[in-house]
Amino acid sequence: MSQDDPIGRSDDDCEGRSVYETHHPPASDTSPVVSVAAAIAAARDTAPMDLVPPLESVIDTDSLRSQFEEPADDLFSFRYKDCLIEIDDTGGIVVETDRPRRPKRDVPDRIRRLVMDRYIPGTGTEQTERRQAILAAYTYLRNQGSARRSDFIREVYPCYPGEYAIPEGGWWETVVKPGLSACPDVAKGNAMWYYVGD
Repeated sequence: MSQDDPIGRSDDDCEGRSVYETHHPPASDTSPVVSVAAAIAAARDTAPMDLVPPLESVIDTDSLRSQFEEPADDLFSFRYKDCLIEIDDTGGIVVETDRPRRPKRDVPDRIRRLVMDRYIPGTGTEQTERRQAILAAYTYLRNQGSARRSDFIREVYPCYPGEYAIPEGGWWETVVKPGLSACPDVAKGNAMWYYVGD
């Protein structure tokens, strides 16, 4: 990874892990905390503002800043959910995650608004995670064209569990299934779900 190239890149290995690499230039006006949050968000296919919980609740941001200002000889590493973050003494940031990276399409604003306006059980953080699960399930269905309940559980639940320990019951019955049913461009057959939009 070149120190002159702040553009991130990602690789997928055969086990489904994703590795995202970027670099925080020493003379950058951007806070290194922002750079690390952006790298984690990119590895997890989300926006930095959507990281739940926020990065500062997982690690002391003063320690993180000091790693860039006065780097140690050893790698500085910490975990954020399913990510292992490593920062070297040159400002290199590597995020490795078990979260599979999938092709995605933007969720239409009308669908995002519909999901954001829905009643979702749980507290603030749980509600945010569960709305993300609905949007991820919608995106998965839109990409695939059709899917069974077992497909959503296999492909979506591991990355977007919505603070549910198991997919049966609350995750599927209370959150994802009714969330998908409310989307106007989603249709339900006997055992299949279909995307019937554009």
